[in-house]
Amino acid sequence: MLELFLKGGVLMYPLLLCTVIAVAVILERGIQFLRAGSGLGWLQEAQIMIRNRAFSEAAAFAKTQSGPVALLLGEVIEHRDLPRSELETRLSSVGSKELKRLSVRLHLLELIGKIAPMLGLSGTVLGLTRTFQTVAAVQNIANPGLLAHGIWEALITTVTGLFIGIPTLVFHHLFENQLKSLSFEMKSSAETMLTELGGNG
Repeated sequence: MLELFLKGGVLMYPLLLCTVIAVAVILERGIQFLRAGSGLGWLQEAQIMIRNRAFSEAAAFAKTQSGPVALLLGEVIEHRDLPRSELETRLSSVGSKELKRLSVRLHLLELIGKIAPMLGLSGTVLGLTRTFQTVAAVQNIANPGLLAHGIWEALITTVTGLFIGIPTLVFHHLFENQLKSLSFEMKSSAETMLTELGGNG
């Protein structure tokens, strides 16, 4: 593996950096999304508490749950005396901030997914240039083995770039879909909680 890395040339180092960053972001964001989407089976129980005006119990219950929906539940209970329109605005603001927090560093995955294949292709072009220069210098064009060996080494960076870029873009796509799903769940849950709370204005 180390031998292949060294044969790939100088652009293997930025590709290695891309790999480290992508893996770190995927793991860190994966944990955050796992916590945020831990399930909403508890929400029905919280709705019953709100319906029965057991706000202290509902607030304590919300603190035992994780994720943005639990955060919205806490906001609904804490600011339940606000007019409906103001409470909706507050929930929208809190929800937007939470979604923004969850989307942190996702742009890095998109960037790495796009530039890693380009870095790999650039490394291949540089490698092919060196190969043809070498063949021309030794005037041994008739020897296909020398040319094939150089091309094989030059293609290492392209393969590496694709191996980095493709899964990185897949994870970026999965996280983006998770964001959309959470956004829908937050909106739907907030509307349900407000309905259970009843209109205040």
